[in-house]
Amino acid sequence: MTTDHRLKQIYEILSKRNRNRALPLKDVGLAIRATGYSLTNNELKKLIDTKLGATYAHQLFDLQTIQDLCIGLKKRSEKDVHNSLRCFDYEHNGFISAQELKYFLSAHGEKLNEQEIDEMLRDIDIDEQGMLAIEQVLSVLFVGDYIE
Repeated sequence: MTTDHRLKQIYEILSKRNRNRALPLKDVGLAIRATGYSLTNNELKKLIDTKLGATYAHQLFDLQTIQDLCIGLKKRSEKDVHNSLRCFDYEHNGFISAQELKYFLSAHGEKLNEQEIDEMLRDIDIDEQGMLAIEQVLSVLFVGDYIE
């Protein structure tokens, strides 16, 4: 799946949540990061200021505008994320606890808030011991496109 196709899918999902309208700034960052780009909220605001002007940050963003923002961005390393998550796999069985994942997501890279983390965890199967498969976490973080 190409990055443009993945961004289009994510855009469509987020747009439906927004009553089929273009995306607000907070969803633009989510869509770009879910596509695999490494971009903090501050970096996104600077990028918008540079490419579109400071007043654009308060507008809604259509798919083409978001695609234009992605030109030249650096993708995060899936392997780096994988290795970071493996640090929490103390038994070397491919599983980490949901609590450790929450810590990882709140402390590394673009720090997610509690609500964003809970929303992400809804898409992950957590067993009765509170454990989840690292590969499933990676598939959610990388929109199902992670290959070890």
